[in-house]
Amino acid sequence: MPAERTARPHLKQTTLFSFDQRAAAGSTPSTGIKPSKLKGTINAAHASDDSDASTPVKAKPARRPMDSALSDSHRPTSKLNSKPKPKLNAKAKKAGDEDRAETDVVLSIKPEFTKLISERKKNYEYRKYKLKESVERLWLYETAPTSAITYVMETSTPKVPGEVNDPSGIGNDDFDKGLKQSKYGYPVTGLFRLKRPLTTTQLKERFDIAVPQGWRYATRKLVEEVGLEAMERVF
Repeated sequence: MPAERTARPHLKQTTLFSFDQRAAAGSTPSTGIKPSKLKGTINAAHASDDSDASTPVKAKPARRPMDSALSDSHRPTSKLNSKPKPKLNAKAKKAGDEDRAETDVVLSIKPEFTKLISERKKNYEYRKYKLKESVERLWLYETAPTSAITYVMETSTPKVPGEVNDPSGIGNDDFDKGLKQSKYGYPVTGLFRLKRPLTTTQLKERFDIAVPQGWRYATRKLVEEVGLEAMERVF
């Protein structure tokens, strides 16, 4: 005989909706969870489902290079607005170069040395610097108390220590032995005396020459207006 079948109790399906209804009615399901806690759990679940379904995932912005990431307000204005500076021409002439005579130099000298030169006791003028090979004449500006150009000395290529070999002139031996601070000796090949010395004021007002502490080129106007022919030749 076939086995007798026992009737199974009908199982009622419980859904989240039914839980919500029971919670609203104040009934407690068989799970033993209190309605207040159950409702919070359901709402959290719904909220989690909604956020996952509706909230798009934001992509991280790509990093920009360091130079483009800086805003214009934080960038140095000197780099943004600066213009390239024009390069200076090394061969460009200085102001006043067209007016100078490169064959003539105004040289400051103490009065006692001009006296020794005029007496032919000093036949070399020693300096620390080397003038251009084009220089032929030195206009001797005597410092105070004279403060005027009194002589014009003719010269040639300067000598260096060991090349003078002339013990007759004052300071020549010391120069050859390297005992002087000066490195160049300018030979005195001729000397002219101005009939009227040119004072500091006359040099500035007539010839636009400021008195140098060491040396400076003479202006063309000085060389042209005050020629050697108007001077007294000493030797």
